[in-house]
Order: sequence, then structure tokens, then C-alpha cells
Amino acid sequence: MKLWISFARPLAIFYWIFVLSACGGADDGNSSNSGGAPTGISEAYYPISIGSSWSYDATSSDLPAPFINNVQITGTQLVSGRMAHVFNESNALGDGVASDSHYVKDARAFTYVGDNGSPNLITAVIGNVDEMRFDGTFSATPLVNKVNVDIGEDLDGDNINERMDVSVTGIVEGSETLVTSAGTFSNTMRLRYDTTGTVKLSRGGSVSLSQTAHEWRAPGIGIVKASDSTSVGGQTTSTSLALRGFSVDGAVGGVLMATELMPFLAQADSNIQQPGRPAVASDGTNFLVASKRVTINGSQWIAKIIGADGAALKAIDLSPVLLQSFDMPAVSWDGNNFLVVTSADAVLHGQRVSAAGTVIDSYPGIAISDGRYPSVAYGGNTYFVVYVKYTGHSGPWNLYGRLLSPSGVIGLEMLLAADIPIAFPNITGPAVAYDGSNFLVAWETASATYNDIVATRVSPSGVVLDAVPIDISTAPEAQTAPQIACDGTNCLISWVDRRNYPGSPYNFTPGPGDMYGAFVSKEGLLLNDPAAIGGLALVTGITANQGSPALTFTGSEYLLAWSRGYYSNNPGGATGVYVARLSTNGAVLPVVNVSGSPAPYTIFPYMALASSSTGTLAVWLNNIEMSGTTKSINGAMIYPLAVR
Repeated sequence: MKLWISFARPLAIFYWIFVLSACGGADDGNSSNSGGAPTGISEAYYPISIGSSWSYDATSSDLPAPFINNVQITGTQLVSGRMAHVFNESNALGDGVASDSHYVKDARAFTYVGDNGSPNLITAVIGNVDEMRFDGTFSATPLVNKVNVDIGEDLDGDNINERMDVSVTGIVEGSETLVTSAGTFSNTMRLRYDTTGTVKLSRGGSVSLSQTAHEWRAPGIGIVKASDSTSVGGQTTSTSLALRGFSVDGAVGGVLMATELMPFLAQADSNIQQPGRPAVASDGTNFLVASKRVTINGSQWIAKIIGADGAALKAIDLSPVLLQSFDMPAVSWDGNNFLVVTSADAVLHGQRVSAAGTVIDSYPGIAISDGRYPSVAYGGNTYFVVYVKYTGHSGPWNLYGRLLSPSGVIGLEMLLAADIPIAFPNITGPAVAYDGSNFLVAWETASATYNDIVATRVSPSGVVLDAVPIDISTAPEAQTAPQIACDGTNCLISWVDRRNYPGSPYNFTPGPGDMYGAFVSKEGLLLNDPAAIGGLALVTGITANQGSPALTFTGSEYLLAWSRGYYSNNPGGATGVYVARLSTNGAVLPVVNVSGSPAPYTIFPYMALASSSTGTLAVWLNNIEMSGTTKSINGAMIYPLAVR
């Protein structure tokens, strides 16, 4: 990445030179080097393996909002007789336009040798540049020292190219420990680059430019942080970036770039139920993502196996195209196979899928029960599926569960008991998890005024252990969308909480709301204050729309995900899918935007999480509404914070 020289913005510099030339130009002072270690830093700070990727949070004084720039080494290319590695940047300037830069690394140096753009300040004037020299001469001599060079551009309109003097020097300022949202990096080396130049206008006058840029590099990782300040004729701009995730030579940490996992799910429109919310589970290494695909002939259930690195591996058709109404899927893993639970015409179906993506039970699989909005968990050698259904033809929604054997022959042999009544009436949004001894089920129940969150425990034999459901939150206003994950000692139940927004309208979805949570012990004890006033305020102070949450335990921490905002111009801050890291006592670590902002006319209304032994896959619906486009399921890998 050309992080010095304005983060690959030489054309922007030319723009300022052109504007200022009409005013006669201006002069700035030069930046000078001081101190530093002339020997430079080692090759370990410049990893260059194909497939390595980095994701950065970036800001620019030219732009109104932060942005994300994803970088990946995509391959090699012959450049002027030298084999160069190709660094692809998804959004180097914050304009959404991808670009390539080419670098050669050998025993002598790490050298920039060009890019795929039109001629610019670097390629036209500077040419190849050593960004680091490994032979001990990094700070001993200038990296660039050019005098009276034709810049290849006529800036003042007289058909004569302007000429330029330019000098670039570099020093190593020292080492330090650096912390970003990707983790903690000890022994990072701070590099400083000083660029000075003067453009001589052919019709008279000159324009001076200067830049001071810093890179912080970690061994085995590369750039962890960077910043620059550039002045052209008295006009100053600045940029900065910080590492948010990486995957380099098997080392991973933080949040990697979001990618499209399941394309062409439905034609663009505003109906988020088409295709609706995805579901995801992990076998400990890979992931299975289930979704609905909507075609002109009907709908079908589909799935895809996703690798440990977030790459799509195998597409699966779970059902044929059906002329039926569909709800949302649920997925769990039993140690041998996945169980995918789907609903069509208010009948729940179960299908087992192997880790390799082989559908064991052809559709419709087993008819579990009549019901909708399933959630499923595995534990105690059994699956437990919870769902809601009407009593009679028009009665209220009631909550039921059903046990399924993971190893029985498909058919009635998988059903271990009849419907287990759990709670009624007016139940919605159930969630279930296994705490190591029993299943914990949570749901929304309508009180006299607003929805509350309640829960109960169910044994692996199907016994409801709490005769009176456990009140989780009965605080003022509404509490909705419960999610559950367990850490082996306790379970965390999270929800969207409206207590801080009294009187706010409910006529849009998901509406304003903070993220709250509470821990429940294996004995069914609420651990965070009385339900009427308690709960942990996990993420607050965000008045934009929030909702569609997901929760998982990674083995060391909880991850809580939610959607913030609908469209890119939504009031209350930046939109997108966010994830908070939570300790086992509910302490909140840094919150990260994992998706970036939606494209115009696009919302991210649903998400789901699943954790493997190495990382967590976050998936969400990319619900685009622009005519002529199609919806997709997108996803990003989230790894533990690095400690290096």
C-alpha cells in the first residue's frame, strides 16, 4: 500500500496543484529528518504471502465519515521484468473504487514498482521506490532525490508539461506497543517518511508540497497503523488508518473483510422477509449457512458450507422449488451432522446434512410439528427444537418444544416425545441454548403494556424445570428479540431494550433500542438485579434503529451482533452490522463495524453468528432495493483479539 504520498492519492495532489496554479502558487517549508536508526527494520515486518489480507478503519479530512479499506495480496504480476506481488485495496480513497499496487521484495529492499491507475505523481516522477531497505542504507541516503523531472502533465494549459524537484527520506523513530481493534502488538516499529517537492510551472511560478507520513509495522503482520499530513500550496489534508483484522501466514486476529457468501437470493425490493433471516452453525471447523432463495417459480431452501477462513466451499439444495409460504430457518450441530430446521406452510421440517455438505435426509425430511419461527440447540445427546404455533385456527401464539434423536432413522424414530408445552399465550421470538446440563429457553411475552423477556429450563428428557417462568426483564417500555449463549458456567440472555426511549414510535422496524443482557445460572437464578429494574446495559447511547441481534460464545468471550440503522442517511450515526466483544461478566470490549456502511438503497436487517474452534462467522442479509439487482447473504470472519 502506498501509505506515504497520501495513501495512494497522488492524483488528488495534482488536483490541488492545478487549482493553485491559477492563483500563482505558494511556498511551504521543507520537513527534515532527525534521529532514527540507519539500519532500517527486517524483512519480517513485510510479509508478502499470496492470500494474506488486512482490514483497516480509515479516516480522511476530505471525507465526512470514516470508511473501511480491505487489502489482499491477490497474486503476482511481471512488472518491468521483475515479479511483483499485487496488493488489491478495496477502498483506498474512501470512494468505493478498488485499486492495485505492485511491490517487489528481495534480500535488498521492499520496493513499490507501480499500480494499475493512470500516470500519477509516483509513476510519472518518482518511478520505483524503496519503502524499506534491508541492507542498512534505509536512512543513510534519500529514498527519492529527483531534480527538474518532467511530471507528464500540463497543469497551466500552455501545452508544456510542468517539471518538479522531489525528495523522499525515511527514518526509524523507535519501537512501541500498539493497541487497535484487532489486538495488541508489541515491538511495532514506527517509521517516518518526509516528502518535499516543488512543481515549477512553465508559465512562471511554483507550487510547493510536503508530507509527513508514519507507518507502524508489527513483525509477521505488516502495517498496524498509519497516518499522514500533506500540504500542497498551503492546503492541508490528513488521513489515518488502524488495523481491524488480519490473516497473514496462518496468524489471524480481529475482523476480516466482509464478502458475499450466497448471491442471487431474491430480486431487489423492500420486503426483508424475501428471503428473510439466515441461520448458521459450526462443526468446529467449517460452517453451514441456511437461507431461502426466491425464484419466479416459487421458493426453496438452500445452504452453503463456508470454510474456516470465510470462503464459500459448497452450495447445497435442501429442497426443490416449492409453491409454499416460508419462515426462517434454524441450524445446529450434534458432533456428526448438522440439523437444518425449516418451515413451510406453518409445518416444521428437519433435515440432517453432513459436515461435507451431503444432504442425508431428502426434503421434506421429518415433519417435526406444525409451528413457526424455530430455534434449535443440541445437548445431552438430543436436539431440542422450540417454536410457536396457534391453538386452534385463530387462537394466540403458544410456545412448544420437541426433542429429536440425532442418530435415528429419518421418520418417527427421530421424534422422542410429543409436543412439549412451554408457555402461553401471546408468545413470540423464542431462542434456545444448552447450558451443559439443561436447555435454557427465552422468549418475548406480552405484558399488560409492553413485551417482556422471560425464560425457563427444560431437561434433555423434556421436563420443564421451572413451574413459573424466570422473569429476565420486565423493565418499562418494550424488551424484544432475545438471544442466548452459554459459557459452561452461566448463560447470557441478550435483548433489544426500549427503556431509555419512552414515547418513541413503534411504527417502524426495528425501532430505537439499546442492547441489554442478563446472566442466568444453571440453577435458573437471575444474576443481574431484579428483572423490573435490572439487566446489564451492554450497548447504549445509540438512537438510530437497532435490532436483529445475534449472540454466540466463542470459548473465551461472548460476541453480540446487531444491525444499526437502515439506510446510509439514517439519523443517529453510521449504519451497518456491529459486533461487541463481551467478557463472561458482561464487560464490553471495543465495538466494531463488521459490515461497513450499506450501499445506497440497501439495508442489513438480519444477522446470525456461529463460533468454531478458531473464529466466528457473522452473516447477514444484504437487502438491496435498487431495481435490476439481487439480494444476498454476506458475511465476515471475526477472530479473537491478537496478542503478539
